[in-house]
Amino acid sequence: MSVSRQAGRRVWESGYLGAGLVGVSALFASCDSRASDVELTEKPREWQVWSGGDVSANVWLLYSGMTMSPWSRMHEEGLKLRASGGYGEYTYSDRVPSADPAMDPRDRETTFHAKTHYAEILVGYLMRFGELTAKAFVGPSIIGHDISPNDTETVVIGDEIGVKGVLELWLNMGERGWGSLDMSFSSAHDTASARARTGYRVWPKLSLGVEAAVNVDAQGQCRMDVSSASGCKHAYDRETCLMDYGRAGGFVRYELERGELSLSVGALGDKFSRDGKTEISPYATVNWLTQF
Repeated sequence: MSVSRQAGRRVWESGYLGAGLVGVSALFASCDSRASDVELTEKPREWQVWSGGDVSANVWLLYSGMTMSPWSRMHEEGLKLRASGGYGEYTYSDRVPSADPAMDPRDRETTFHAKTHYAEILVGYLMRFGELTAKAFVGPSIIGHDISPNDTETVVIGDEIGVKGVLELWLNMGERGWGSLDMSFSSAHDTASARARTGYRVWPKLSLGVEAAVNVDAQGQCRMDVSSASGCKHAYDRETCLMDYGRAGGFVRYELERGELSLSVGALGDKFSRDGKTEISPYATVNWLTQF
């Protein structure tokens, strides 16, 4: 399965697809890390709402979500509640067995079109360790892939409900530097994503930086022949490496009075998007977050 496909599956994205999707990251599932170094005010700001989109050559994804801090300010230690979801579409090409092996034993190239969606409800907690802010979430998630024509070679198809875990870290590095790491895994289609960022405030509210992400699911594990991968259907599925599900690029992030805007651009691995050849495709991600 192509990296484009992974990007459409981010629960990142949370974020690829995980760069999802991603990812997304991948992306990798992955939204921007919700931790920040925003100064606390006397008036609690207990809600965050965000939305965004991710697009590359063979995939697009739209997502939105909300986090509530019921008994503390958003950036203070305490319980956090989160709900989010997304919808997208992607295409990919793959070689499948002949419909009539007796007459034509050769594999044939087929292009598939897929619609994907996800939803999740998570409960988490925020803790501070000096300049490090850590948030962990857990809860139920559903991820679906509706593929046409029917892909009998994939293990990632249809709706699947699972348990999702999320870890988000934010580290202030001096007065202007910062870094973030967002990771997630859902047992629904074994969907995993991770994204790392490091940024520098060239102006008080404007940051520039670089990012890298990876998004993979059960089919990607089959292709990589990862230990413990189960349900893989054919030997020729095992033909990729982890880098085929990764992405890397740069971003700009602007801190608003009550939120932020961010834009990322870069390149991702795009295996199997055209005739099974490994290619590099551009991607772009935009995200808006507000707090009240």
